[in-house]
Amino acid sequence: MNLKLALPNGRVIKVKAEFPYTGSPIGYRVLLKGYTAIVVGLAEEGEEIELQFPDKKPITTEKHISSILDTANYYALFPWVLLFDLLPSVFDWREEKYIILEEKEEKFIDKLSLKVLEYVKNKRKVKEENIKNKFGKEIVEKLIDIGLLKKERIWEIPSLSTTFYSLALPVGLALEKLKGFKNKEEKLRLIYYLQERIKSSLEELKEAGFKGKDIKALVKRGILLEKEETIDEIRKIPYIKQEKREYLKPLGSKSVLFGQWDRVRDRLASLLSSLIDDGKSAFVFCNSLRLLEKLYEYLYPLLGDRLVFLSSQMGEKEFIKRWFYVADADGIVLLGSKISLLSPMKRMDLLVYFDDFSSNPWEKFDIRHFLYNLSKYYAANFLYVASMPPLSLCQKEDWEKIYEPPAPEVLLFKRSFDEVLCKEAREIIQKEDKEWLFLVNKSGYAYAYCPKCGWIVECAQCGSFLTLSKDKDRVFCASCGYRGDALCLECGGRLEELGFGIDKAAEEIKNIFGNRENFYFDTIPRLGQTYENVLVLNADNILSVPWFDSEERYFHYLWQAMAICRKKLIVQTSFVETPLLEFLKNKDWQGFCNEELKRRKEEKLPPFVKIVHVRLKNLPELKNLPIEVKRRKHKDLWELFIKVDKKHLRMVLKKLREYKLDYIEVV
Repeated sequence: MNLKLALPNGRVIKVKAEFPYTGSPIGYRVLLKGYTAIVVGLAEEGEEIELQFPDKKPITTEKHISSILDTANYYALFPWVLLFDLLPSVFDWREEKYIILEEKEEKFIDKLSLKVLEYVKNKRKVKEENIKNKFGKEIVEKLIDIGLLKKERIWEIPSLSTTFYSLALPVGLALEKLKGFKNKEEKLRLIYYLQERIKSSLEELKEAGFKGKDIKALVKRGILLEKEETIDEIRKIPYIKQEKREYLKPLGSKSVLFGQWDRVRDRLASLLSSLIDDGKSAFVFCNSLRLLEKLYEYLYPLLGDRLVFLSSQMGEKEFIKRWFYVADADGIVLLGSKISLLSPMKRMDLLVYFDDFSSNPWEKFDIRHFLYNLSKYYAANFLYVASMPPLSLCQKEDWEKIYEPPAPEVLLFKRSFDEVLCKEAREIIQKEDKEWLFLVNKSGYAYAYCPKCGWIVECAQCGSFLTLSKDKDRVFCASCGYRGDALCLECGGRLEELGFGIDKAAEEIKNIFGNRENFYFDTIPRLGQTYENVLVLNADNILSVPWFDSEERYFHYLWQAMAICRKKLIVQTSFVETPLLEFLKNKDWQGFCNEELKRRKEEKLPPFVKIVHVRLKNLPELKNLPIEVKRRKHKDLWELFIKVDKKHLRMVLKKLREYKLDYIEVV
C-alpha cells in the first residue's frame, strides 16, 4: 500500500509499506528513522521503507485531518506543522541515543570511571549527549571501548507526571511570611489565586501568567507546598445519578448559550444528560484549565463514567487509555482542552466551545475556526457557550440565541482617580458580611509614572505600561517579563506610583476590613464559579488602550463580572454617565451590540473586515496588495496594523509569513 506520511518538520513523504490492519490507514501513527509520522492520505507511488505501527487504532480521524487542512489554508499555515502542534506530546515519540551498562565484570578501574559507572547504574540509562557533557567525551568513549558501557538507540516516550501547588499555610500566615520579600506583587497575587483554587498544576499557573521563579521562591520559604503526582482523575468525586432534567427544546445546528453562569451551566448539563441518554456523544472544549476543572467537578456527579476527561494533568497510561476509548464509545461526553483537539471520537453529535473571557483564543490560528470546521465534518451541532455572544455572531440571524438573563443588581459609583475604594462601596461591604470578589484590571502594585516627563512609562521591550514595585525601587512588565530599576527611560528621573493594581488594592482592603476568608481578588472575571457579590474596583484602563475594540472589551469584562455574580455587582468608574454603562445597568447586551456593530460597519472594522496585527524586524514588501496599513517603529521592531477583506486574508498572511515574525494576531 502506498501511504502519504506527514513528518514533524512539516514535510510529506510517500512510502510503500505493508498496512497491518483492515480499514483505512489514514490517521494511524507510524515510527520511521527515529521519528513519529502520521498517515494523512494515500499515494499513487512510494519508496519501499520499513515502518512500525505502534497503535492498534488510528491516533486521529480523517475528519480531523480535513479540518487541519481547511484551517491551515485559511491562515496560510503549513498543515502538517499545525497537525504536530496539536498532537499530544505523549504520542510524539523520538528515538534517542542512550548510554547503558554492559554486563561485564569491573576490574582495576580508576575512581573517575567508577563514578561514571555508578552514575549510569543509578540512572539505568543516560542520554549520550548529557553524560559526555557531565564527565567528558574521552572517559565515556574509553568505557565504551573496554566494554563497560554501550550505546543503544531507545524510543523515548514522554512522561506526563504533573507538579501541583497548594498553600502550605492559612492565608493570614502566608501573607505575614511574604513580608520578607522585596518584589512581592506577583507572589501576593499567586497566594490569592491558590486560596481560591486550593490546588493548581504548574501548567495552569504558567497559563495564568505566574513566573517559575516566584513559585519556587514561595516553595523555598514554606508558603507553598509542591507535590508531583501521576493521577487518573483530577479529584475523586462521588457519582450520584441524578434525576433527568428536561431541556426545553432541541438545539439548532448553530447556537449560542450565554448569560448568568449558574443557569448557563445547568442548561448545558441538562442538554448533555439528555444527549447521552439517547446514545449520542458530545465534545466539550475549553481553553481555560481552571474552567475545565470546574466543569469536571460539576458534570461528573451528573454523568458519571459517561464523562471522559482528557487533560495533561493525568498520568500517561490513563491518558492513552482514554484517548483510544473514545474511538469506540457511544453515548459519551468528552471534556478536554487543547491537548484533546485531535481525539479520534467515534461519533460527535454536538460540539461545545467555551469562550472564557480570561483565555486568549488567538494563537497561530483561531481554535474556533478549526472546531467549527470539525463539527461540519462530523455533521454535529455547534454550541458556543459564553457570558455574552461575540459581535461576529450577534449580526447572524441563522444562529439560535439562548439567553439566561444575569441575576444581580447593578450599582455604578463614581471613583476619584486617587482612591481605591469609594465611600459608597465601603459602606455596602461593611453591611454585607458575605462573599466578595474584588476585580482590578491591572496586575502588580501600581503604574510607573515619571513626574518630570508627565507620562506613564512604557516597557523598553514590548511597549506595554510598566508596573512599579511597592518599594518603588524596581519596575517590571506584566506582558513580557522585563525588569529594571525605577528610573525613567527618557530622562533618568525617579519614578512614582500612579493608580493601583490588584496588589495595592488587596493591601488597602485588608487594612480596612482585616483578613477575611470570604474575600477574593483577581484581575479578570473568570467563568467556573459564582460569588455572592462582585466589586469592580477599576477596569477603566481598558478604555485607555487605543484599539478598535476597547469598548467591546470593557463591556465584556463588566458583563462577565455580572454573569458570575448572584446578588450585587458594583462598578467603580470615572465614566458613570457613559451610554455603555447604561446598557450594562439595563442588562441590554443586544442594545450595546447593535450600537457597536453600527459603528464598526461605518468605519469598516471587524467583524466586517479582518485586521492583522503583526510585529517583525524588517518592513515587508506589501505593494499592490488590496489592504490598508498603519505602521509604527518601536525600538528595533516594526508594528503593523493591516486591514484586509476576508476574501484576501490568506493571500496577505501568506506574504507576511515569508518574513521572520515576532508576533501575529488575526482579528
